[in-house]
Amino acid sequence: MCRMVWVGLLLSAMTLSAQEKLPIFLEVEAGVERLCSPSIQSVFPTGANVKMGPVFALAEEWRLRLRPQAGVKLFFNEIDEWVTEQLLIIKVGGQVSYDAFYIGQVTFFPYLAADFNWVSNYDAESDGGTGEDESITYSDSYLKGSGFSQEVGMRIQLQKWYVKMGYEFFKPRLKARRTIITDDLASGYLTPKSHPFVFNTFNITIGATLGL
Repeated sequence: MCRMVWVGLLLSAMTLSAQEKLPIFLEVEAGVERLCSPSIQSVFPTGANVKMGPVFALAEEWRLRLRPQAGVKLFFNEIDEWVTEQLLIIKVGGQVSYDAFYIGQVTFFPYLAADFNWVSNYDAESDGGTGEDESITYSDSYLKGSGFSQEVGMRIQLQKWYVKMGYEFFKPRLKARRTIITDDLASGYLTPKSHPFVFNTFNITIGATLGL
């Protein structure tokens, strides 16, 4: 259903583009993430995000903005000097924002976003080298899965630069690696094949709107 809505919005933008010249921009942004679940936050205290996508300006005075987007989130947990546990989330989806009001040269854009996400949890082990001599080995995924997320927030923009503050709702069901289930069973523990995780996050992002 979510994908059908975004496809419909894109087709509308393409139809309007054929009738008149619509402003098209490119937005690139990066920021920090904070997981809201105390139990998961204790494992992954903070993370980073990167997103980008073209922006189609629509409606009266181009106040409505439609942005197909792709992005990555990465959370770290340093186990020891050489090993880091990582939680990787790859995102593809879209964002709708609206030029609600402005104060001086500062414009305020409330926004809504929806993404499909692929999630993977694994270890990254360094051989102890530095710079180009460092070699990193990645383990197989302990947990992996996918699911849809929704985000609400506010973008505050001054000329081409902006700051975003948002809250994302995301509760995927992740599957455990088969060898983990087998090893735990041999040790007398019954590990479920899959489990829902609350990955809701608060994020602060800095970005730029570039002309095309």
